[in-house]
Amino acid sequence: MFSSGGFNARTSRCRLPGTEDAIGALVALAKDNPDKALVMSHIGQMVAGGFAVWEQLETGEVEVRFTTGETYLLAETTILRLA
Repeated sequence: MFSSGGFNARTSRCRLPGTEDAIGALVALAKDNPDKALVMSHIGQMVAGGFAVWEQLETGEVEVRFTTGETYLLAETTILRLA
């Protein structure tokens, strides 16, 4: 399902850890948009709590897969539910 870490050559994804550093890095990317930073912070806390995993795609977008089965794509200006 997910790679154990690093880029997966088949899918060009990089699994992100649910650490404060990883959360901070993604929140920093949204520094010009406080609403986006808040959403990224909350999603990061769900990842840290074990309720989801997130992967950064080669495009820079982030895919979030919750343990309940929902999958979302966090793009530059939108959040798209994939499943």
